[in-house]
Amino acid sequence: MKLTKLFLTALVFSSFNITNAQNVRSDSAMTSGGLEAGAGNLPGVTGSTNGNTFYGYRAGSLQYRVLTQNTFIGHQSGENNYRGSSNTFIGYKSGNLSNSTYDNTFIGTNSGLNNTGSRNIFIGSAAGSQQTADSDKLFIENSSSSSPLIWGDFALDQLKLNGKVGIGNGFANFPTTAGSVNVANYNLFVKGGILTEEVRVNLQSNWADYVFSSNYKLKTLDEVENYINENGHLENVPSAKKVKEEGIELGEMAKIQQEKIEELTLYLIQQNKEIKELRENLKSLKN
Repeated sequence: MKLTKLFLTALVFSSFNITNAQNVRSDSAMTSGGLEAGAGNLPGVTGSTNGNTFYGYRAGSLQYRVLTQNTFIGHQSGENNYRGSSNTFIGYKSGNLSNSTYDNTFIGTNSGLNNTGSRNIFIGSAAGSQQTADSDKLFIENSSSSSPLIWGDFALDQLKLNGKVGIGNGFANFPTTAGSVNVANYNLFVKGGILTEEVRVNLQSNWADYVFSSNYKLKTLDEVENYINENGHLENVPSAKKVKEEGIELGEMAKIQQEKIEELTLYLIQQNKEIKELRENLKSLKN
């Protein structure tokens, strides 16, 4: 009886060790866990590897070329990722068939599937799986849509502008003009409305207090009337047609409105002086 127990114990222990020996290996090049994880990714076969971590069935398998500092976690994550480096793939088939890529972060089932670009961040189930050759992109979406809920571009253009971010399904690219206005410098694009409790605009131009300067030329009310009759709007204020085509800049529009308020204040002060003068003249006539 004792011999039988010892035999069964030895058999279980031996089987446990064999199973782990097949599924887990660790060396200077790679740490892996899971059936065939890192299979075919042996140092010195056809290339060299360094600092990789693969966990999950066939995670990081069939890595036949030089690849370093990758972390693939999930069933077949990073499988067939030839020549990839500094990638982090987490989720079922995340980064699967992503060849010659580097500095990517894919999180979610099938995220970054077939992507051959670099420096991408894809978050969500199937996020970025249709963007096969894109680089420097941010996708946050729970589908393979090419117009995700949140889309960003990390690339710096020739003017060295910061990256751009779009919010709202339907963005396929970032507009560069609004009517005839150049909006290439803009960094945030939102499709649909924005609801918030407060908006603060850091106005770059001078505020409208220049109206109160001694050298400011205030037009007469007759001149204002003539301009309105000819143009259908106040001077320096965009027309309805222009606003419909190009929209408005909140900061600049607030300044223009303040300019008109301050001009109106000056007109009231002038009229008040004239009224006082008329009263004095009337009083003198009565006397």
